[in-house]
Amino acid sequence: MWSLIPKVFDLATGFIDNHQEKSKAKAQAEVAYKIAEARVFERKSLSESDWDLAAMRNSESSWKDEYLTIVLSIPLILCWVPGCEELVRVGFQNLEAVPDWYKAMFATVVAAAFGVRGITRFWKR
Repeated sequence: MWSLIPKVFDLATGFIDNHQEKSKAKAQAEVAYKIAEARVFERKSLSESDWDLAAMRNSESSWKDEYLTIVLSIPLILCWVPGCEELVRVGFQNLEAVPDWYKAMFATVVAAAFGVRGITRFWKR
């Protein structure tokens, strides 16, 4: 009987050691996952800032932002000019008849000019 005690003790010790190893491996896996997640976030942030810098460099010699700002401001300005109110109203009624694909293309051009992320932030407000 006394000979069984060391065997039971060894069995219990092995079980505890195995459990500790599993716990340690699980903790290491969780740490590795968090590190990988942080690296992905860092790469995404760098990628977005690189995209913004490239867009800023490209827009330095471009008039498209100014052009679109003027085009989009015309109806607003004409609303305040006496006699032009009806022109603006009819213009917007005519825009209702424009095909959806054309509206989507125009929205894409505006989003590209002003920055897609900037537009999405604006619409989330």
